[in-house]
Order: sequence, then C-alpha cells, then structure tokens
Amino acid sequence: MDNNTPMVQPQNQSSGQMNGSPMNMPQLPKNHKPASFFAAIVMSVLLVFALGFGVWAFVGMIENQTNLDEKIDAASQVAVQLAEADKEVEFTEREKNPFKTYQGSATYGSLKFDYPKNWSIFAETSDSGTLLDFYAQPELIPGFKDTNFAFRAQIIDKEYESELKSFDSKAKNGRVKVSALRLEKVPDQLGVVITGEIDGTQQGTLILLPQRDKTIKLFTETEDYLADFTKIVQSATYNP
Repeated sequence: MDNNTPMVQPQNQSSGQMNGSPMNMPQLPKNHKPASFFAAIVMSVLLVFALGFGVWAFVGMIENQTNLDEKIDAASQVAVQLAEADKEVEFTEREKNPFKTYQGSATYGSLKFDYPKNWSIFAETSDSGTLLDFYAQPELIPGFKDTNFAFRAQIIDKEYESELKSFDSKAKNGRVKVSALRLEKVPDQLGVVITGEIDGTQQGTLILLPQRDKTIKLFTETEDYLADFTKIVQSATYNP
C-alpha cells in the first residue's frame, strides 16, 4: 500500500441517525388524542349540564313564583272573607242592642229577663198547665211545629222536684247531663241545668228553677244561640 494514500475511516453509523443528517422524531400513534381534546369534551359536557340546570332552575323559579302568587291571592281572598264575616257578626251583634225586657205576671213570680231587640217573640198565658209559654227567635218566627227556637221560657203548674225527677232515667242512661245552677240575680234558689235530650229526642239546654209549687223552665232548642241564651239567663230574675 502506498503510504501516501490516505486511509478511509469507516463511518460510524447509529440507528436512526446518519452523520450530517438530523435525527428522526418518534411518531405518535394515529389514534392518540391530545389532552386538550378531552378537556374540551369535559368542558362541553359541563356547559350542557350548566345550561340544563339553569333552565330547570328558571322553570322552577317561575313555577314557584306562580304558586306563590296563587297562594297570596288565595290568602287575600280568605282575609277579605274573614273581614266581611267579622263585619257581619259585628253588625248582627250591634242590631241586638239594646236588649228589650220581658216582664211576667206578678201572680207567677214576676219572671223577668232581657232578650235581643231584633228578635221576634210570642207569648201566651193560661190559668193551668203551662201558665206561661214564651218563644223568641231571631228576626221572624217561621212557625211553631218544626222550629228549633233560640229561646223559650215556661212556667208550669208542677212542682220542681217532680219535674226534675222526670229526667232521672235519661240521666242514668247518659242521654242528659244534669248540673247544679244558681241564677246570678237569684242566688238563694238552687236549680239545675240539663243538656241533651231536653224534650223527647229534642237536643238542647234546659234550666229548671223552683218557684213555690211551680217550676220555671228556661231553654234553648239549638246550639246555634248558646251565647245569646247565656246572656238572657244571666239577666233573668224572679220572686221565689
């Protein structure tokens, strides 16, 4: 070999790189998606959910507002009706005053009591049996046969003990309740108040009071006028 001939150095080859050539970058798989792609999907789902929730909340708000308005309207109507009812009650009570006074015969103890001035009354007397039969009813008396009167008063020609005894069986059977009573204006006379079947099957409240050899009966045939009945009884007085 000629010493003047230069030696050719073998080139150092390495995988993927040639001398003087850039190294090839690794290729991503074709089905690989970048993280930003998944983030966009998540954001889209969240956006759809947020929009759906917003629509649902808005619809719920509208429904709640509608229900609230309806409830307010209903409450307002009830308030108006209650106010009108209160005014009607106030007017009715005002029309009862001042009370009128019934004064009975001195022969039968001068029974006396007050009753509402706008009530209609009817009274008849007799010399025996039912000595006084008094009826009182708000406004007009529609009749006597089928009317449950707000207030009645009787003086009967029958001793108190005998009249009270006629309720013994009903008291034992629980069909009436009997309690002691004294009138506010005649406290020295002991009577009774009977509630339940006061006459046959007629329901009501009855007061029996002794008046010498006779009996005074004050009663209501309905529970609708118990407050008025109480006021009348509180005003009642007589000579024992």
